[in-house]
Amino acid sequence: MVGVADPEERIRAYPHQFSGGMRQRVMIAMALMNNPSVLIADEPTTALDVTVQAQILKLISDLQAQFKMAVILITHDLGVVAGAADRVNVMYAGKLVESAEVDELYSKPKMPYTIGLLGSVPRMDRPHEDRLTAIPGQPPSLMNLSAGCAFAPRCTRKGEVSANRCESKSPELIEISSGHLSRCHLYEGKKK
Repeated sequence: MVGVADPEERIRAYPHQFSGGMRQRVMIAMALMNNPSVLIADEPTTALDVTVQAQILKLISDLQAQFKMAVILITHDLGVVAGAADRVNVMYAGKLVESAEVDELYSKPKMPYTIGLLGSVPRMDRPHEDRLTAIPGQPPSLMNLSAGCAFAPRCTRKGEVSANRCESKSPELIEISSGHLSRCHLYEGKKK
């Protein structure tokens, strides 16, 4: 079902005797044992070469169709997201900061963190002379978050919002267009 060759022999093997792709297949098989309605795949392609990544993503997609289950794919790899997801939820400092269908989010990101994140990834459709952008500053300490937006210290657009609002008040998650949600003071009052 998940492509483990010689399962009768493999059952006696230790995890260190499997390749990374084989370990992922075993974990997926274990996750499917109780016939779940939702499969949560946390970083299923990390540390795998591109060919094996594609095989694992195809396996997950095939199993999703076969078992008619939802898949929550957790990853930091935006290329994987673009090719495997229908909808994207972007998290920052433990909070959902933007949510939209893949094509919408990749073509029209709204939250400054999402814009910075997408701008820091190489793309084939971007001219080669365009430099990737870095998000300024350091990620926040989750032990010492301010009352405001966690991204405010790094945000290049906070000056467009009334004085200290970003630092003092956490923004609400609002729908800014059909199915496109953003947690940013820039879009308050611009609800759909």
